[in-house]
Amino acid sequence: MKHQTISILIFLIIVFLYSPATALDDLKAPTNENAQGRMAHHMESSPQLPTTTAEDSNSAIARFYQLVGNHAAWTGPNGLLPQGKLLLQKITNASTVGLSTNDYLLPEIGTEWVHVTHGLDKFLSTAHASYIQLDALLTDRILHYAKHLHQGRINPEQVDRPWQARRRSMDRDIPYELAQALTNNRFESFIESLHPQSAAYRRLMGALRQYEAIRRSGGWLPIDDGPTLRQGDSGPRVAMLKYHLKLTGDGFDDHPIINDGFDENVTIAVKRFQHRHGLKEDGQVGKKTLAELNIPVEQRIRQLQLNMERWRWLPDSFGDRYLMVNIPAFELTIVDSGCRVDGLRAIVGRKTRQTPILSDRMTYIELNPYWNVPQKIARRDILPKIKNDPAYLIRQGIRIFDSWDRDAQELNPMDIDWNRLSRGDFPYRLRQDPSRRNALGQIKFIFPNPRSIYIHDTPGKALFNRQQRTFSSGCVRLEDPITLATHLLSAQGWNRERIEAMIDSEERKAVILDKPIPVHLVYFTAWVDEQQRINFRKDIYGHDARLTQALRQPAPDLIARGESPVDKNLMAAATTGTDRSGSLALLSNGL
Repeated sequence: MKHQTISILIFLIIVFLYSPATALDDLKAPTNENAQGRMAHHMESSPQLPTTTAEDSNSAIARFYQLVGNHAAWTGPNGLLPQGKLLLQKITNASTVGLSTNDYLLPEIGTEWVHVTHGLDKFLSTAHASYIQLDALLTDRILHYAKHLHQGRINPEQVDRPWQARRRSMDRDIPYELAQALTNNRFESFIESLHPQSAAYRRLMGALRQYEAIRRSGGWLPIDDGPTLRQGDSGPRVAMLKYHLKLTGDGFDDHPIINDGFDENVTIAVKRFQHRHGLKEDGQVGKKTLAELNIPVEQRIRQLQLNMERWRWLPDSFGDRYLMVNIPAFELTIVDSGCRVDGLRAIVGRKTRQTPILSDRMTYIELNPYWNVPQKIARRDILPKIKNDPAYLIRQGIRIFDSWDRDAQELNPMDIDWNRLSRGDFPYRLRQDPSRRNALGQIKFIFPNPRSIYIHDTPGKALFNRQQRTFSSGCVRLEDPITLATHLLSAQGWNRERIEAMIDSEERKAVILDKPIPVHLVYFTAWVDEQQRINFRKDIYGHDARLTQALRQPAPDLIARGESPVDKNLMAAATTGTDRSGSLALLSNGL
């Protein structure tokens, strides 16, 4: 919403709340028993809507006022109280923390509200009704702002179903904590405590401020299409490139741009930009780098906001020791004692067989694992290859069994009429023996989960040279699994040499972890690393697009409460000056 509209809103609230002392004598907060009784009466008599959450909006508001003694919390006879002004500041600046200001503003300001300013005399007679209504409406808005800040604006299952990652604790009593914060003059610190407490979220919030400043300065213009830009070139396209790189902090921090030449400093700056965007770091501006450079600053801001929303779904901390696979980054990060130990290149699921977002615990490692081919892969991928080449199974070291039972009988693949089988009729189990050609490679990391997803080695090392690595059927492949195995098993007497010797034996060996380690498969398309570099990645699965669409809809809790009726009823009361008995009940009816 434009700043002018916000200013009008604040002006109207102050006007609505101001009236002579005689008109508001019975509403002086917080001690007047008449005012407290009226507030309590209206709250208790308000009809309740069917519950849409663990605690619906009406009961949350009512309990808040009970906790503060059934008196107005944000407004007084002379207008907004200090905490009311702070409340308005928070909700009107919601965009600075990645939320939408439009979700928390008071009823929509249109021509009807502007007309109110021309007839304030008839409005003053109902000051007490508006006083109660607006105080309750402010409470409603701040409760929902607090909820969204703490848990996210939408449920993650709206964009990723089923959601199998850990969630941030949802057991905080927001109405109680808000009441306590006002009582103890800790409103600011209460709001601050609702934010995710992870350093990653805080860094994103700083990045959002930085890119908002770029937007306010005018952002950057797209660089015209043309041949690849490289060192030695010059011209207007290079000048625009240098301006962009300076804006985003990739180069020229302390030096003015004095010419349009592509020199070594520009090459270094381009490499920094490419590193932050997961591109090949060749220092040249080809089609892929140009496409990333030409993404508008507004879209980058949206990416930052989307990923702040994702952090609101996740725990404040993953602990001191864990593994995290960021799917769009194609990387597994090892964290120990709260610090990043290493980052390993990974391959994730292709778009049609996506790696899911989930959390679990890794409990054991298999060296020289068998690969029990999942039925879906056997039917969809391997069966067509067998039909084209009956010797395929033999060459790949894949054995066939008549069932999935423990005592299943092994069959000769040459005795089976494969052409009679289909995706819907495949009664066999396929198992690939340990070897260097095994699809799982030579190490498999197991964290039991409902999706049968695991991390493993792969014989296809060449694919790790690609920048976008979406090639698996959902599991995560590692370029250097021995490094991960060494880290996990070092405390159990296994060093790299022992692991490699065991692998060379081609004997299957399962090693139970003395200390299981949490594993988190996450989806972040924007983050700020430990070197304060703002990273962006492509939305490989379309999760950003779905989340954007979900956030463009009216906030789910506002839909459930029926936002439009509230606005119309309040507007009618204000413009007609009619004193409605049970004005707060009227407000509750619309919630």
